[in-house]
Amino acid sequence: MILPELITGDDLNAELCASDGFGHDYRPHLVPHPTNPALDRTYLRCVFCHAVSCGNYGETDPCIEHYHHEPKSHRAASGVTWPIGGDRTDS
Repeated sequence: MILPELITGDDLNAELCASDGFGHDYRPHLVPHPTNPALDRTYLRCVFCHAVSCGNYGETDPCIEHYHHEPKSHRAASGVTWPIGGDRTDS
């Protein structure tokens, strides 16, 4: 599985995700040390909160929301919305 592109934790919205909550999907994230690989560190963070965008760039009209998980629904640029964990219906 390929993880979505991640942002840094410097954004307040991303930092707030560090608390326990509903709908988070924590995955390992590697922070490489610039000069010494022995000092690399790995920690867990939510891929929804840290994703640049939720949708797959290969989709025709992907979800454009970032920093989102339940109860916020997916939303495409075309205006189509659908619930997290639900099926998308464009009709």
